[in-house]
Amino acid sequence: MAEEQDRKISRNTEKRRAAICGGTLGRENRYYIRGQVVDIGITEDMTDPKDWDLFTGLFKGQEKEITPFLDYGLESVRKPILLAEIVDGSGNVLHRSPEIRGDESGFFFHEFTFPLKPGNYQFYIHFLKPDSYRQFGKDLAYLNTPGKHELVSQSLIGKGALRILSEDYSGLVTTSDIDQTYLATDIHSNKGKISTLFETSEQKLPLPGMPTLFRELRENTSDSPLCFISASPHFFRRTLLSTFRVQQVRTESLHLKYLEGTIKGMVDKFWDTLSHPTRFLTEGLWGALERVRKFAGSSFQSLFDQLAYKLTILLRDRIYLPTNSKEILMGDNTESDYLIFILYQVILTGALQGKELEDYLYKLNFLGRDAITRDNAKLIRELAEENRRIHGDINPVELVLVNKTELGPPSEEMQWNVRGALPTGIDPWKNPDIKAYLPTDGALGFALILVEKEILDLSSVLKIAGEMAGQWFEGKVIDSSFLLELAKKLELPQDVRPIHKKFVKTLKEVLEV
Repeated sequence: MAEEQDRKISRNTEKRRAAICGGTLGRENRYYIRGQVVDIGITEDMTDPKDWDLFTGLFKGQEKEITPFLDYGLESVRKPILLAEIVDGSGNVLHRSPEIRGDESGFFFHEFTFPLKPGNYQFYIHFLKPDSYRQFGKDLAYLNTPGKHELVSQSLIGKGALRILSEDYSGLVTTSDIDQTYLATDIHSNKGKISTLFETSEQKLPLPGMPTLFRELRENTSDSPLCFISASPHFFRRTLLSTFRVQQVRTESLHLKYLEGTIKGMVDKFWDTLSHPTRFLTEGLWGALERVRKFAGSSFQSLFDQLAYKLTILLRDRIYLPTNSKEILMGDNTESDYLIFILYQVILTGALQGKELEDYLYKLNFLGRDAITRDNAKLIRELAEENRRIHGDINPVELVLVNKTELGPPSEEMQWNVRGALPTGIDPWKNPDIKAYLPTDGALGFALILVEKEILDLSSVLKIAGEMAGQWFEGKVIDSSFLLELAKKLELPQDVRPIHKKFVKTLKEVLEV
């Protein structure tokens, strides 16, 4: 019995080193790769490298079993030294990077300026060695344990998809939130938040019609890119990548939040401020304590709020997009998407810049939260200045769509919140250079607005409606009468109402047949 127990323990304590990457989107002369190097616990029957998907970091069959909770305990590899290869569709290596050095949590980022023709590529991540005595010691201790296999049997530990747009690309790039925009995630109750940790990719339900909307958007816009930004923790990555595959939604990139990094930065900054007496001398005791209080408060809020995080990601990704590309931004009313998307435009047009921008962001309080630290405000200012240097003072945003859920404020309150948060004199509803968000109801509302903008046609909306039938929404199954009711009560801008009327009439005729 003891031998059997020892054998079971041994079988469940093997490790495999992997780079979890996802994908990335860039332009001909500037693009990047990113990811995290981790050690994955495996059993002895999972050691065959042929059965591992290096794009998702999952063993064959795990796609239906993986949950964020299982990935919460993934062990990060400290300060990995890596090499990246850019590979074409035929497997030819086009370019090799110099050594890439990851951080203490295994995250790595590398920018390329090696020219690539527009198209789809892959990047391969090779592990060379750790640049950490602690990690080296941990690896050595593991390998010296009887019965353990090599951590890295081959240098190739991960792959990612890379799409390159031409420098003169003037088509669309869609960036969408995930929770309550694409997936029907209950993020406002403790039960809902905990449940998301244990959901497999097949259990994560989309808001009715959204997968079809994304597929139709690609089909009607010459395969325009789709990117996701979510404030969900980074250990949701493998589950969400599997979810996209299950729901047949192809995406160019997925940005998730690194919560442990936020916590570590908050603690480090706190002690850094307290341990430097010169700051007490220059700022005074109360000034230094107020700085600590502000940083601690806004850092704590940033664990839950999305404003600084999403604004930073949008601005950083814009650097790697072609100047004339047009953006569609999609979010919801449950957090701060509707303000973020407006601030993004205000910053890119130069309506707010320099020290004025930095001070505004640092003092910004939205929905009762101080969500932007001084460091984040400086970073956003730097990204804004780089964008304006590359692209000029132009607004790439073509359309902003906001899903109006019952979990967030009504349209009138949303507008009041935004006007109260923006500096005096900046009003997106009166400024023709800024696209104000359009609040509507889910996939059908999004699609009808896209029809009015001549991006989709009415047949696409009927396909979306067809997918919605039989799905679960608002506590009941969508049957014919419920679907027609949902279609009739959509909140839409005035200029979309003629198309809405035509759609409702057509849908009614189809359902009666």
